[in-house]
Amino acid sequence: MALPALGCLGQTPAAPELWYWHHSYLSNDDAVDSSKALINRAAAAGYTGVVFWDSSFNFMGNPSWPLDNEDRMREVMKHATKKHLKVMATVAPFGWSNDVLRVNKNWAEAQRVFGTLFQVDHSGRQLKLVNSFPGLANPGFELGKSDWFDVNDPGVGINSVAHTGKSSAVIVDAPGNARLRQKITLKPWRQYHLRLFYKSSNFRGSAMLSVLDSTDLSRVRLNPTIDAAGSHDWTRVDYSFDSQDSTEAYLYIGVWGGSSGVLWLDDIQVEETALIHVARRAGTPVTMYDPTDPAKIYREGVDYNYISDPYMAAAETPFHLYHEPPAVTLPRGTHLSPGQMVAIDSYSVFPISYSDEVGMCLTEPGVWEWLRANARAVKNVLPAAGAVLVGYDEMRQMNSCGSCRAKNMTAGQLLAWSAGQSIGLYRSVLPGAGLYFWSDMFDPYHNAVKNYFFVEGDLDGSWKGLSSDVTIMNWNLQRLRESLTWFSGMDSRQPVSHRQIIAGFYDKGVGASAAREELTQAAAIPGVVGLMYTTYADNYSQLESFASGAKAAWGSYRSSLPKP
Repeated sequence: MALPALGCLGQTPAAPELWYWHHSYLSNDDAVDSSKALINRAAAAGYTGVVFWDSSFNFMGNPSWPLDNEDRMREVMKHATKKHLKVMATVAPFGWSNDVLRVNKNWAEAQRVFGTLFQVDHSGRQLKLVNSFPGLANPGFELGKSDWFDVNDPGVGINSVAHTGKSSAVIVDAPGNARLRQKITLKPWRQYHLRLFYKSSNFRGSAMLSVLDSTDLSRVRLNPTIDAAGSHDWTRVDYSFDSQDSTEAYLYIGVWGGSSGVLWLDDIQVEETALIHVARRAGTPVTMYDPTDPAKIYREGVDYNYISDPYMAAAETPFHLYHEPPAVTLPRGTHLSPGQMVAIDSYSVFPISYSDEVGMCLTEPGVWEWLRANARAVKNVLPAAGAVLVGYDEMRQMNSCGSCRAKNMTAGQLLAWSAGQSIGLYRSVLPGAGLYFWSDMFDPYHNAVKNYFFVEGDLDGSWKGLSSDVTIMNWNLQRLRESLTWFSGMDSRQPVSHRQIIAGFYDKGVGASAAREELTQAAAIPGVVGLMYTTYADNYSQLESFASGAKAAWGSYRSSLPKP
């Protein structure tokens, strides 16, 4: 269905569209009954639409997905329609792609790991990685307050409770940031393994570590949290990260924002590694060559056996933050000899360290074939007046693999291209469906910026891929007024006017006051047509309150708009 153009008060609805974010996984009859009950409750509160956040959509069309589950989805959507609620399916999860990658993990976006050195072992049958990392200074704190304490944060010290040796670092009742720091030297575009041990006693606080480029701390190479809350005996944690173009970085470890209780840290190690989650597809070639003569290429299957990570072939096995790298073996008849040095260029997948999130490649043909097949399967369950929410959301990996970089686009241009491709695909397969996009990756006040996680390059201009008939689900609640203005077309840098739904609440506060405040931020900005009750904690305690607040404040929003 065609969406109306914007531009005058008369096209702002007299009552707001009220959507809500519906958690479900419709794989059994109890889930169907539970969903129907929630739909009944939303309908009674005056909601007009339901957005299904359900992995079922990501599995539709897969041979392993039972047709009974599609029948369940169809039944629940039919029930919502009977209750006069519009329905919206979540599709194309480009940011959170783990469900899709069960089909083929090699479709994941992968970062280059170039120039890793290996040496043929004495048997002539296997390669051994040459670790270029020189080692951390004072890794076990046996030298006391040496090499780690230049930040001078209070609450950080040395303690005799140790994992090994006689000393560890300790953080006790930190009044604010309490961090250790050491500058490290890296080889660009290499894969590294970081390991440490922690122990805690009645600990509360934000324990984490970061690897940040020393010349620009906004360029993050690793940033996981450490699950140290409460009391734990010595626990090992492991991570892998890509140095990208950094040659020097700061390794920070400790507490951000204060803590209570005790946290011990010991035996911190960094080493070079390679081939963990190595991707094998046309856009991620593996090349072995002579490091002294890069034009001399060795042949896979002749000079070395096929390189793969077994974890990449195991569909149901999740991505890991770290595991032991796969071995590289040599066949009989190889031209490589014991002691010889070789270099390998490859591409590896790097899951986000606090969520195991992985994004799929924007240019891999297999991804686009899957999207089209999945769209056809979704069409089979979606009512005629249904809509789709396209999942360009929190895309933390982009513009890295060979096929993406071969397009010679900036990250923003690549995302704009991909968004345009998706719009064309869903308009073709689902010509009657309303088309919605999350705001964040197209918003310069949110994630459309430089140095966004592992995205290579600047996301400036990503919004140019969105046509005017796309409705924006705007969840930039921290800078809502600026963001709503951006997508309204009132900013000359982004002149396209979009309908917008404020995706509000997000599990904070009282629903009614949240809705009122969000509409206050929208005052005098045309194009807002409604709000969505958005919960990621499966919290529907404020469902009715949010609806009543939105309806009560809607008149004030309408009256604030410029007269036609």
